[in-house]
Amino acid sequence: MTGPGGPFELETLEGFERFRGHPRTLEGFYRVAMSRGAARLIQIDNHPYSHDAVFARAAAMAAQLRRRGIAQGDAVGLALTAGIAWAAYFIAVTSIGAVAVLVNTRGSADEMVHSIRSMDCRAVLADAERTATLLAEPAFDASLLIPAADMTAPVAGDPAPLDFASRDPADPAIVLFTSGTTGRPKPVRIDHGALTHTIVLAGLVAAMQDRHYEADFGVVVPPERASAQAATLITSPVFHFSGVMPFLRGLYFGAPLFILGRWSVDAVFNLMEREPVSRLGFVPAMLEDMLASPRVSEANLGSLLLLANGASSLDTGLANRLRVRFGTVMLANTYGQTESAAWGTSICGQDYIDHPTSAGYILPTMEMRIVLPDGSDADEGQPGEVWLRSPSLMREYVGHPEATAETIQSGWLRTGDVGRTDADGRLFIVDRLRNMIISGGENVYCAEVERVMADHPAVAEVIAYGLPDSRLGERVAVTVVLKPGAQADAEALTAHARQRLAGYKIPRTIEIRSHPLPRTSTFKIDRGRFTAERTPE
Repeated sequence: MTGPGGPFELETLEGFERFRGHPRTLEGFYRVAMSRGAARLIQIDNHPYSHDAVFARAAAMAAQLRRRGIAQGDAVGLALTAGIAWAAYFIAVTSIGAVAVLVNTRGSADEMVHSIRSMDCRAVLADAERTATLLAEPAFDASLLIPAADMTAPVAGDPAPLDFASRDPADPAIVLFTSGTTGRPKPVRIDHGALTHTIVLAGLVAAMQDRHYEADFGVVVPPERASAQAATLITSPVFHFSGVMPFLRGLYFGAPLFILGRWSVDAVFNLMEREPVSRLGFVPAMLEDMLASPRVSEANLGSLLLLANGASSLDTGLANRLRVRFGTVMLANTYGQTESAAWGTSICGQDYIDHPTSAGYILPTMEMRIVLPDGSDADEGQPGEVWLRSPSLMREYVGHPEATAETIQSGWLRTGDVGRTDADGRLFIVDRLRNMIISGGENVYCAEVERVMADHPAVAEVIAYGLPDSRLGERVAVTVVLKPGAQADAEALTAHARQRLAGYKIPRTIEIRSHPLPRTSTFKIDRGRFTAERTPE
């Protein structure tokens, strides 16, 4: 696929492997999509929207933005949930050369205003709920607000076609924000060249996954069900790559998109009973919901080929349950960051079932190092910081030059993740570099402790952390939430840990609480909020 004449042929350009013949700005993507005319692009509930309809709305909105004085390079906030308005505004903003700032619509008013002000946005496009939230915040400049148009109304008159601003691959395209699990989210600038590269890479990964499916199940995937072109359900928020990626991949490669504004297991099953959805992105919490639903059956999963994980690794218990319940559905996992435009490594199929804690193999056009504190490369199996290099890396943390210089070094992205590789090149993420407890001079990774504690049958959620200790420096502590109806005390949990962890890794403080741990919009445990809850003012 990547060889001469292949659909993803590679060439070396500007020191990187890149995809030959594919556009390097969003204008090229949009021109490909516009050529599909009346074909369905997006469906929301029972309302289909063709490519023509979406781009007609985008053209009208682009003209509105230009009348407002928005010019090339200006930042425009998008404070809308996934839907036809978001899609049309995203196209409109980026087509005129402005920068789409993807605001966390699940955040508080203060968080949204902080994001808007950090990017010095010239305008903010908001839906009704976010409009009310922002206007109620005294720190928000109401003159920036452009309420979202009524997307059900026909476009008035005969709108002018999109008038694309001339752009370079190095021009900024979008800004997303880090998950902010340990502090204020930082704005991540992704340029046109990086964004288009990562979307083409998404198409290649989908094609590779289809080949693995054929090998694992002994069938041929028909063209209409191929992952890059088949119906795709977007369940993730569109202020993260997990939502933006399937939108742009579908736009470029021709996959009809079904959008859920918020995760609902019943809404997923309702859709899958009506439409031949082939691909579903998930985090493990979503799969737990699906497995627990009485509606899970072959009838409403029959069209599904792929479940793609892009968050935390699967524990072995969940992997085994999935193998039983989703026998003809292939599982896949990817590892990456906002700063790497989502990609890094990937694994799928039986290989993933056999190695459910693996993040997979380095992808084409990407390079990876496992780096020790002294800057040398780690040996096989030796943990070190994961460094990535590719054409899709972020340009900068906007307004944070010191953080940018610390994170991007000689063209390499320091991920802040600790990982190791096995003899076959699979990557295993050990923990975040900052989530390390030093207890009695020994390094203890929180993720390892959390995985062990999560294996206890009574535990629903767990977070590990260090507490000050006069003798050890820090002692290992965990807070757990038990499953409904389950029982376990600190003594039982300690006994469980003692069988599986070295002595210095065993939690010395175990807190059992009745309410869920705080989570981010992408279902990750929010360490920052958790720490704030435990720390007195």
